[in-house]
Amino acid sequence: MKMPRWDRIYFFVFTATAFAVASFLSLLVLPLVEITNSETGEIVTKTIFEDGQTNIFWISILPVALSGTALFVIPKDGNPDKAGKINIWVSTFLIYVFVVLFIFINGILFFPTAILMTAAAVGSQVRRRERKIFAKSPEESKSGRGGGKRNRNKG
Repeated sequence: MKMPRWDRIYFFVFTATAFAVASFLSLLVLPLVEITNSETGEIVTKTIFEDGQTNIFWISILPVALSGTALFVIPKDGNPDKAGKINIWVSTFLIYVFVVLFIFINGILFFPTAILMTAAAVGSQVRRRERKIFAKSPEESKSGRGGGKRNRNKG
């Protein structure tokens, strides 16, 4: 299988979006609500959707939307511009706020998304050299600094 040639920042945001979608879909399957019957002592576990907490279920789409918008702003093959960097940082901050506020309900599921968005945000701030696609012209020096030896006319 051949991996696509994406920039590292786009790859981090894409992976963060994939984890956010997987975490959101896992809310349909994972039993996160525990109900104890006081008379019998029986413990019943249910999913959030089965328990009727649909508002928490729909609020949980927020990390998916935040990482998805960052995915659309970031170019696949280069550094993001200033607006893209701001989008990544704001999305990362809001995902961390979501994780902290909902840590006891379902926020821990979105922690990998927060970590990958942090990697993308920090990676977007690191300066790097642009790769030159074209080969050096014959006039350019091959010796590094200083321009190399000059041809002298020995006349």
